[in-house]
Formats: sequence, structure tokens, C-alpha cells
Amino acid sequence: MVSMNDYSTHGNGFGIANGLEVAELNKALSTGDYAQATGYANQINGSALQVESLENSLKVLTYSDEHVKLWKRISKLPAYSTVEEYNQLLEYGSESNSGFVAEGVLPAEEDSQYKREASFVKFLGTTRRVTHPMTLVNSPHGDVIARENQNGILWIMKRIENALFWGNSKLAPLGKEGTQFDGLDQLIHKENVIDLKGNSLKDTDINDGAQVVLGNYGTPTDLYLPYEVLSDFSKEYFPKERVIMPTQSGGYQAGVVVNKFQSHAGEINLNPDIFLSKTAKLPMTSRVGEKAPTPPSNVVVSIDDTVVGDFAKSGVGTFTYYVTAVNNNGESTPCTVVATVALIASDSESSVKLTITNSPSMVNPPDYFKVYRTEADGTDAYHIMDVPASSVDAGGVTEANDVNYRMPNTYTAFSGEFTPEVFAFKQLAPLMKMDLAVTGPSFAWMILLYGVPQLYAPKKWMKFINIKASK
Repeated sequence: MVSMNDYSTHGNGFGIANGLEVAELNKALSTGDYAQATGYANQINGSALQVESLENSLKVLTYSDEHVKLWKRISKLPAYSTVEEYNQLLEYGSESNSGFVAEGVLPAEEDSQYKREASFVKFLGTTRRVTHPMTLVNSPHGDVIARENQNGILWIMKRIENALFWGNSKLAPLGKEGTQFDGLDQLIHKENVIDLKGNSLKDTDINDGAQVVLGNYGTPTDLYLPYEVLSDFSKEYFPKERVIMPTQSGGYQAGVVVNKFQSHAGEINLNPDIFLSKTAKLPMTSRVGEKAPTPPSNVVVSIDDTVVGDFAKSGVGTFTYYVTAVNNNGESTPCTVVATVALIASDSESSVKLTITNSPSMVNPPDYFKVYRTEADGTDAYHIMDVPASSVDAGGVTEANDVNYRMPNTYTAFSGEFTPEVFAFKQLAPLMKMDLAVTGPSFAWMILLYGVPQLYAPKKWMKFINIKASK
């Protein structure tokens, strides 16, 4: 039978023990000082009995499949070649002919106008590897191969979602076809652009964009925009919606989130997308491994009056440029040369010429260059343009002009008719897993996707550029 006498050698147990006994008890049962612990192999006393506790639910700190919105919605159609062609019907006949004729007169003969377009299937992929011993241990997150396969799929999804907006097939040296396909930013007709010039997106702007699509016989159904821009747009309606409605649970909810807009062209769905982020900030460290391209050795900028630009919307002041080199293995650190140019009011219609020189000791050549620029008299630089490399030789030179098409620290949104007849993804092969040969005690496989988006009617979409938001 257990009594209090059984605990007499270990103190009273009810707070009546003396100070020395309490100190000894704390010393005996302490799990150790976490701040001083350097590992679990050399723990002593109570800490040696400590058991690690790892939750079996993995905490995801990055994006998930719910963030990949455009890819989920776009229609997937089969492709049967690496070059996918399609025909466009441009006109039913001449617009100069009124169609009216006098009585008994033969009407004029008209010919429809057709145009053939082609796009090249591009290839996305990632290789994953898991060691054989890793498949034998008791993983807290389930099958490690299944988990890594899921991670690889999400990695691909991020790349394809981003490319559906920002892909550019011209980003290859010497005028060659690049490994990327063209996204909406490149596919939309160059005339279908509304430049907000550093202002926020208003309801009148959305109506103006709808009119651009309507004017080309399209029906705007969707607007893809950044979360920050949608937040600012919704705030416009906060003061107008002061009624607090009760919920089914009896509580009350406040706030206004605008997810549809009734334009004069009909209802437009507002789709926020995390991949429509602000122009990226300059990275000060390389974003790649050892095969990163070598940074440029020199960048020179100067005012060019021979090429028309639009710097009036950015104001006067000093602008600082930074340039990095990019290839399929990633992005280099910026060129160490600081290139600045001062623009005054009379330079508002000029452009800035950039002369980029490859390193004379170049190891890995660039495919293209990323150009970053500050705002007037600013300190933070943002990505504003990409320039295909004109030379991949050591010491070679590439020239380009910044006309201030895209302003730093701004956002872009896309609107148009989201139907399979207008915008679709031609898929040569769906997302697939291809196992690699086992050449050691590990399992390796590729996750692949082959395809290309096609915007059959480039004028039935439009884009808003240079949007400012409060964040």
C-alpha cells in the first residue's frame, strides 16, 4: 500500500521541503539549458531522458496550390507538335466598301482576310532525388517520395503561373528563340495598354479598359490584379458601405471586399493573384548556384535625344541604374559600377541609353540582362526591363534604351475575355513524372510539363501598367 512515507526521501511533495531539497530536486529533473545545448548526444542527468517531439503536420511557409489561380482556370487543349499553328480571321471584307449598290448593279467582290500564327511548345521540368535510407526511416510527414513529388509539382506550378503572366520568348542571346514561352505581358497587342503613370486603379480605369476590349469585339470577363491594388480599390468603397450585417452565427462582420465590378461592358470578375507582385527589388546577392552568369564589368548610362521616351511621368531628378546578368541557371549579382543620370524637365521626352559590357574574364555567359532603376532621387532600385544579350563574348557590348515604359515600384493588371476561343494553353504533354535510372542507393525522377499558351485574339485582352498602391 502506498503512503506518504514512500516519498519521504524525496522531500514532502506539498511545498514543505527545505530550500536545499528543492534545489536538489530542480537540479535532478532539469531538462537542460536550451540556450547552451549544442546537441543531443552529450546530454546528462534529466536532459538525457528528454524525448524530441516533432509534429507530424508540416508547416508550409511558402505558397500552396490555392495561390496558382490562372493555371487552374485556363483551358488546356491538346497539342500535336512542338510548333503549334492556328489561323486568325482578321476581316470579313474591305471596310472601305459601304455595301450599298444601285438597283440591278452587281455588288463588289470582297475577300476575307486570314493570318496564320505559330507558337513554339516550351518545356518545364525539375529533378528530385531521395536516398534509399531516407525511404526506410519513420518520417513524421509520411512517404518522403510522395512528399518530394508534391513539392516538385508545386515548384513547377509557381514557374508556370509566373510565366503565364511574365514569360518572354525573346530573352535569349543573339536574337534566338528563348526557352520561355510568351505570357500575357508579351501576347497582348501593344496598342491595348492603359498607362496609369503612377496613379491608383479607379473604377473609371476599369471601364476604360473594358472599352478597349469592347472596341475589338471582345467581352471583358476577368481582371487579374495584384492583392495590393485590389485592397486599394476596395478601400474606395469603405466609406460608402457603413451597414454592418449580422452573420448566420449571430455575430457581425465589417469590411468590404470587391470581387466583381459592373462595367458598361458587363460584369467583370476581379481575381487577385499573388504572382502579380510589385516590380521586384534589386537582389544584392546571386540567386543561383555555381553556373550563374558572370556579372557585367561595366554599365554606362547617358541621355539619348534620338529615341523618344516618357520620363515626364517620373519627374525630374537623379536616377540610378543597376544591371544583373541572367541565364537558365539564375541571376548574377549586380554590376559593381554605379550608373547614374540626372534628368531635367527638358529631358522628359528623351530616353536613357544603357551600354552594358561583359566581363573580360567571363566564365558563364548571359542570356539576357535585367535592368533595375530607382525612382527620382530614390535609393531602392526595382526591375523595369529585360535586355537580350547582343554578345556572349568576353568584353562584348549590349546596348538598349530605357524609354520609361515600366516605372519602378509599380504594379500591372490584365483584363480580357477569358474563354477557350480567346485564351488557352496548348499541352503537348500534361504534368508527368518520369523515373530516372537507379545508379546508386537513391531514387531520382523528373517532373515535366510541355506546352505553350496561345492568345488567339491579342486585341481582346488589355493591360494596365504603372499602377501605384499604398503598399
